Amino acid sequence: MTDQIAVIAQIRPGKRDEFERLLEQGPPFDLAAEGFERHEVFVGDSEVLFIFTGPGAMSQLQRMAASRALFAHVLRLTALLSAPRVLDRTFEWESDAATGTTALA
Repeated sequence: MTDQIAVIAQIRPGKRDEFERLLEQGPPFDLAAEGFERHEVFVGDSEVLFIFTGPGAMSQLQRMAASRALFAHVLRLTALLSAPRVLDRTFEWESDAATGTTALA
């Protein structure tokens, strides 16, 4: 089963350009090796939303958070971002073209 987990954080004032340059380098981990199928980042004026998709996404994210290999990257992010929060509840709707209805998935 594929799961999604999201993390939202504030971008520190004046740090958006530096943060975007960091994002342009790609993720600091191998998606497949860490058990993720997809990783997306949405950047707003003052907030960022990270979405991790894959089987057991929450447990994979927790395991990665404890990894020494990513510690230096996490430290660098703390200079750019603040107040990270996990969003773990998803509501999803799908359209049924045959009946023309929309239903909670």
